[in-house]
Amino acid sequence: MRDFFLRVFSGLPVEMSGYLLFFSVLFVSKCGFGFIAGAGRPHIVFIIADDLGWNDVGFHGGNQIPTPNLDALAYNGIILNSHYVQSMGTPSRAALFTGKYPTRLGMQGHSIEVSERRTLPEGKILPQYFKEMGYSTYLVGKWDLGYSRWNATPTQRGFDHHFGYFNEYTSYYDYLSTWKIKGKEYTGFDLRNDKAPSWENVGKYATDLFTEYAVSTIQNHEPSTPLLMMVSHLAVHSGNEGKPLEAPQETINKFKHIVDSNRRTYAAMVSKLDDSVGLIVQALAAKGMLQNSVVAFISDNGAPSVGHFRNWGSNYPLRGIKDTLFEGGVRSVACVWSPLLVQSGRVSRDLIHITDWLPTLFTAAGGDSSLLDLDIDGIDQWASLVYDLPSARSDILLNIDEKTRNAALRLSNWKLIVGSSNNGSYNGYLGEAVLENIQDLEYDIAAVHQSPAGQSIRKVSYSPIEMEEYARIRSRATLRCVPNGEKNPCDPSSNPVCLYDIPSDPCEENDLAKYFPSVVRRLKRSLVEYRRDLQPQIEQEFDIEKADPKLFKYTWNPWLDCADVGCTS
Repeated sequence: MRDFFLRVFSGLPVEMSGYLLFFSVLFVSKCGFGFIAGAGRPHIVFIIADDLGWNDVGFHGGNQIPTPNLDALAYNGIILNSHYVQSMGTPSRAALFTGKYPTRLGMQGHSIEVSERRTLPEGKILPQYFKEMGYSTYLVGKWDLGYSRWNATPTQRGFDHHFGYFNEYTSYYDYLSTWKIKGKEYTGFDLRNDKAPSWENVGKYATDLFTEYAVSTIQNHEPSTPLLMMVSHLAVHSGNEGKPLEAPQETINKFKHIVDSNRRTYAAMVSKLDDSVGLIVQALAAKGMLQNSVVAFISDNGAPSVGHFRNWGSNYPLRGIKDTLFEGGVRSVACVWSPLLVQSGRVSRDLIHITDWLPTLFTAAGGDSSLLDLDIDGIDQWASLVYDLPSARSDILLNIDEKTRNAALRLSNWKLIVGSSNNGSYNGYLGEAVLENIQDLEYDIAAVHQSPAGQSIRKVSYSPIEMEEYARIRSRATLRCVPNGEKNPCDPSSNPVCLYDIPSDPCEENDLAKYFPSVVRRLKRSLVEYRRDLQPQIEQEFDIEKADPKLFKYTWNPWLDCADVGCTS
C-alpha cells in the first residue's frame, strides 16, 4: 500500500483495480473530518506510563511480565518502534502539551520539584485546542508541570477536571510525598479532585484508583460529546525512600518466578498498569464509544534501572536509562489503536516524537490545521498512521542541555550524541542486570487474545487481527543487537562525539564517527541551528518557606498570589 501511494503522489501510473473500495474509505474519511462519517469527532484516550522499561511489555519480546491487554492493543493497532520522548518527565509532558521542543520553552533540564516557582510557560496547550472543538477534557493522574500558582494548574490550563496529583511522584496508598530541601525533610499530601484534596481516597491503590475514576468518567459520559481523557499514571514511578515500590500483595504473589523482591514488586506494578488498560478499553466498548475512539499508550521516558528514583525496570537491550540520551532513556514504549487506522496490525519504524501527538490528534479529531500554532515542532502524523504512508519527520532533536553540555539528535538513520548527563555514570547497558536469576515465562498468546482489551477490540473491528499473526508482529517489534558484529565502543563523557546508525545498531555499540566525518559535521550543524532557538533553562527557585505543607493543612498546594485567589486547602 505504501508503494502504491508513493506512485500516486509521484504522478506515476498505477493499476487501479482493487483500489476502488479503498478510495471509498479514503473519501469518507476525508469528508468526515478524518473519522467515521456520521459518528462525530472521535473520543481520544491517551494513556501515559511513568518510567516504564522498553523490555517490560510483552509486545517487545519480554517474557517476564505478562501484559496481555497492552499486547492486544498493540497487535491490533500500530506498534511505534521509533517513538522518542524526552529523558525526564517534566520535559516530556511540556513537549506533549505544547507540541514544542522543551529547549524552546526553557524546560530542557530536570523535572520540576516541590516548592519550585517554575511552571509550564504561558501559551495555548493541547486540552485548550480540544475544548474549542467541543471536547470534554479530563486529566487523570500526574501533572508535573508546576503549581506555584493556581493559574498554572490543570483546570486553569484547559482541563475541565483533574483527578490526580501535582508533583513528580506521590505514594501509592497514602498519597504522601517526602522531599529533602536545604537539608530538611518536608512531607505533604498530594491527591486532588479538581482543586480539593481527596482525603477520602487514602488507602486505595493509586493505579486502581485512577482506573476507577477513568472508567466511571466513561460510564457517565454522554457519547455524543467527544471525550479527551489523558490518563497519566503514577505507575511505574518509584515513591518515597524506604518504600519506593508498592503493589497489592496478591498481585506480587503472581510473580514468584522473579527472585529479586524489588523486581517482583515492579512486575506487579506493571501488571496492575496492564489491567488498567484492559478495564478502560472494556469500559469504552460497553458504553458504545470504542468504535469511534483513538487509544494511545506511551511511556514518558525509559526506566531508571539504577540510580535516582530507581524502579528496577529494564530497557534491555537498549543502552542507558532515564535521564540519559541513549536509546534506553529516550526511545519509549508506544502504540496506538483505533478503528480509524486503515493499515493496522503492524510495526512502524518511522520516526515519531512526543511533540507530534498534538497536531496528530488534532487532525484525528477533525481540527482545522490552520488554527494550530504554526510555531510548533510537532509534525502531523495522522495520514502516515492511518494509511501507512512515509512519515514527514526526518529528524528529532532529542535535547540540548546548555548547562551539562549534553545533546543528541536523530537525523534519518543517524544519531549523534555529544557529552553526558550525571558525569556518564549511567552510559552503560543497565537493563540486563535486573533480569538475572529469573526464569522467563512461556509467552501466552491465548491470554492476549482473551484479555478484556483483546475481546473488546474484536467486537468493534472490521477485520480483527488473527491470533496467529500476533507472533509475527511481536517478532518484528523485538529489537536485537547485532550478534558478534563489529563493535567500536564510545563513551561520550570521554569522546568528542558518538555516532550511531540506529536501525542497524539499536544497542549503540558501534561508534562510526571516525568513518563518517561528513555525517558528523552535518549533524553538528543541525545542532547549532537548533541551538539558536534555545531558551535558557528557567532557573530552579525554591520557595519552601512559603510552600511548606504545614501552612496548607499538610498538603502540597499553590502558594503564590494567595491574597488574590485564596490558597487555603
